Amino acid sequence: MNEGPPHLRTGPDGPVRDSLPTRASLLHRLRDAADDASWRTFFETYWLLIYKVARKSGLADDEAQDVVQETVIAVARQMPDFCYDPVKGSFKQWLPLITRRRIQDHLRRLYRALPHADARAENGAGHANETPAPDAQFEAAWELEWRENILQAALARVRQKANPKHYQVFDYCVLQSLPPAQVAGMLGLNIAQVYLAKHRMSLTVKSVAKEIETELNRAAGTSP
Repeated sequence: MNEGPPHLRTGPDGPVRDSLPTRASLLHRLRDAADDASWRTFFETYWLLIYKVARKSGLADDEAQDVVQETVIAVARQMPDFCYDPVKGSFKQWLPLITRRRIQDHLRRLYRALPHADARAENGAGHANETPAPDAQFEAAWELEWRENILQAALARVRQKANPKHYQVFDYCVLQSLPPAQVAGMLGLNIAQVYLAKHRMSLTVKSVAKEIETELNRAAGTSP
């Protein structure tokens, strides 16, 4: 089931989860604000990741939507001055920093809207509470969603090229946790064929996921 509001989706079936960029040139192309195709790819790739992390940080659905939009706008504003510099860190480090700042803004506004916020501020108390959840919590949530994003992209990429029956074996056994004997009966295979297909597909998915993460980590290093 897809999360998020319809207006954040790019099609009737939700975001295109297999559109993770395969070339480091994507972020360079984003320097052109008129390059709609590249910006669409960027949005489709990252909006659900940003949205889920915002929700896990305690924001409501509409606030998480705003974080997605504000993060994309912040990236767009910095793209004209974009310059690849691996010394400054990877894109994987840059995007969550921008996202966290947008989430911080919303959490501060929520705190200040609380009835006791002004009184606590006047008494010199509560300032520490204006800071959102510790970095470790945010980083853990980001890492979890980042891994899920990569897995979904890897599955989509593998599914396009794999033997359909072999992918079905992987889907049933690994993703749906069905017993191999049941899968063998469903697909007309013997148990040895099921175990072999499951093993090979698992290795392939892991390999492709690693390739995708390498691609993304090389995508850019830039200072937010």
